[in-house]
Amino acid sequence: MKCFLSWLTLSAALSTSCMSYRARPLSAEASSAAFAGRSLSDPGLRQFLAEQKAGQGAWGVNRLALAATYFHPDVALARAEADEMAAAIKTAKQRPNPIFTFGPQYASFQRNNLTPWFLAGNVFYQIETAGKRTRRTEQALAAAEAARWRVSARAWAARSRVRAAMLELHSARENIRLLETEQRLHDEAIKKLTAQMEAGDVSPFELTQARLALNRTRLALQDAQRLAATGEARLAAAVGVPLSALKSVSLDFSSFTRLPAQSTSSSRRLALTQRADLMALLADYAAAESALRLEYAKQYPDVRLGPGFDYNQGQNRWQLGVSFELPINGNRGPIAQAEAKRKSAEARFLAQQDTIQGELNIALAAYEASRKKAQTAASLSQEAGAAAGTTKRMVEAGELSPLELTRRQIEASTANLARMAAEIEAQTAAGALEDAMQARL
Repeated sequence: MKCFLSWLTLSAALSTSCMSYRARPLSAEASSAAFAGRSLSDPGLRQFLAEQKAGQGAWGVNRLALAATYFHPDVALARAEADEMAAAIKTAKQRPNPIFTFGPQYASFQRNNLTPWFLAGNVFYQIETAGKRTRRTEQALAAAEAARWRVSARAWAARSRVRAAMLELHSARENIRLLETEQRLHDEAIKKLTAQMEAGDVSPFELTQARLALNRTRLALQDAQRLAATGEARLAAAVGVPLSALKSVSLDFSSFTRLPAQSTSSSRRLALTQRADLMALLADYAAAESALRLEYAKQYPDVRLGPGFDYNQGQNRWQLGVSFELPINGNRGPIAQAEAKRKSAEARFLAQQDTIQGELNIALAAYEASRKKAQTAASLSQEAGAAAGTTKRMVEAGELSPLELTRRQIEASTANLARMAAEIEAQTAAGALEDAMQARL
């Protein structure tokens, strides 16, 4: 009886080692206020940037992309899902808990003044066989790795959005600068044409054409101003901060002045072997294979040992029970299902690899073509600028009228706008190529 009471006391003591629950209420008002208070000078962000060796100074694409990795809810959700998968590893490594049963009984008829109570207690231990716990842990580790790769994929998607928004804002601001110059030149040309028309040197038709060109420039300028306003808001949303957080910092657009050559072989290697979403699918396949190994291991039943104690009519009796499942069906159904899941995981990986191959081919072709177009547009812009310089010297020499200089300057301004459009197109293609590789050029 004393042994049994000691056993019961030990079981009660073990039950007191439980973890305590901590409440964490969620409030829409509090989360909204927290978002409104976000800033690019946040101490946590500064520490994160220091860990990533991002440096200080103006905010370019790479620094803002890291800020998006820190703030954006898509990346935060992926990190939470990765933490969930990592927590599952601890569950997979745990051994099954023993089961304690206690069944007292009472007999209404007694003899020899013995106690009417019958006391019986058992503890059941499950012994896993065929390496099931190892297979289960391998599956959890692979699932956690896939989740970590998906964090990287979400972080790259956040960078892609930041780059696209910054490029749109850069394009709008540059177009505003160039269009304001062109608008001033059109105003100057109209003044000169008006004076010449009054003198009878030009027809009203030429003045009408000049005014139409001015109106087109004004509309283009207003459109660029609209894109600049929405571009700032789009960039703030891509980073995951309020618009006020961007207005207080200096933005660096210098990365949009370069269009480096890209090796086709290195692009294919990066895209087809190192893309984060592809690596996540590869980890999914590893998890499916571990799950299949686990189902094969389940063909061999676990052993359950049940030592027990029985106190009956003054007698102390010890018992030892052994039980296990009879593997009549051989676990064939779950094995077949796990094999099908592994095949599906393989098909998803190969399909994604084929999709990436197509995306990469398109991106490489578009980037090379747009780079050549940007180079041609730059040459034409230089020629137009040189022609305007030649015309200026001829006007100063009295060989041409000042109106011709204004016209050549308008042509040079139009060539600059075309050069800027070609460069933006090439930078857009560069972003698509970076997305295909999930790596910077």
